[in-house]
Order: sequence, then C-alpha cells, then structure tokens
Amino acid sequence: MSPDPLKQYQVSCFVCSNNEQAKQTVMSLIAEIGFNPVDCGELRRARMVEGLGDFIRFMIGGRKLGSYATISVHQLPEAKEQRLGGRKPGYA
Repeated sequence: MSPDPLKQYQVSCFVCSNNEQAKQTVMSLIAEIGFNPVDCGELRRARMVEGLGDFIRFMIGGRKLGSYATISVHQLPEAKEQRLGGRKPGYA
C-alpha cells in the first residue's frame, strides 16, 4: 500500500530516545510509511508524551470520535506582518 493516502492527513507520530542515531532511523521509517514524525527529545520526555495516548483514547471513546481520531502537530510559518488573530509581530 502506498503511504500517499496517509500523508494527506499528516498524522503525527511522536518519538523519544536518548540515542540520536536510532531516533533518526525510526523517524525516517515513520515518514516512509506516511506518518509525520515529531521529535519529542530525550527518553525522559516519554512519560509526558504517553499522556497524549490517554487523550487520544478519550477522544476515540469518551467523545465518540471513532477509532480513526488522531492528533497532528503542525508548525505554522513565522508571522512576518501579522500574527494569528491579527496582532502585529512584536506584541507578546
């Protein structure tokens, strides 16, 4: 099966590891099969990331979104002239 249909949804897959080379290998494999790899840092961050699994399970079952509910992380482009909501750059 081609990863292209999955890529259009930009489903994030979160990765933590203390071994940078292993993490990069896993992230490459994740991208190859169509997911969007998200580097979450060192392994000590895994406990925080595991909470996302709880949240996804809540959305699937508790909010009844079904088994295809997911989370996607996107990095927005830097504001050049306006920030989201219309604020000017430089305002906190």
